[in-house]
Amino acid sequence: MKVIAFVASPRKNGNSDILAEHFLEGAKSKGADTEKIYLYDHTINPCQGCYKNCWINPNDCTRFQDDMNQLISKMLSSDLILFVSPVYMASYTSQLTVFFERCIPLMNVDLKNNVLVENRGKGKNVVVALVHDAPDLSIADIPFKAMDHVLKNTFQMNIIGKLQVSGVRDKGDINNKDKSLKEAYQLAEKLCAK
Repeated sequence: MKVIAFVASPRKNGNSDILAEHFLEGAKSKGADTEKIYLYDHTINPCQGCYKNCWINPNDCTRFQDDMNQLISKMLSSDLILFVSPVYMASYTSQLTVFFERCIPLMNVDLKNNVLVENRGKGKNVVVALVHDAPDLSIADIPFKAMDHVLKNTFQMNIIGKLQVSGVRDKGDINNKDKSLKEAYQLAEKLCAK
């Protein structure tokens, strides 16, 4: 089994990164091959909204030659995908937004008839995770709802797990959240044992 984690935090070794690492360790304990990708380390140009190029010419964006084709390929070759982000301004990070927008080439659309011809992301298994400093768990409602819409409704992926860690602000605060880190590890163990 191949498990990939897309870390959408600008802070390496920060709370999102540590949560991803525990998830990947749980996957490794069941023999999975794992990879962690820091989205902020990659050049991802923002979508320009032309849609015609990527929907008519599936499999890539013809407008930009950046890291997205490689990232999409890695995502599609994985059996389980983790998207983890801190919550900024009641949303996931802007880098994750840009990544999701640039995943539009997953779909091939007949624009003349407004019909979806192919969706290469359909059926992919995904876990979504958010970390934030608020004590109120409802702060993650909006970004979780947005992830549901993007991943489940648009890309037709299967969200098979959600993780949320509250009350973490400074780099490494999550290390004091043993229960949450254990939950991430055990979720990956469970999903990779199937």
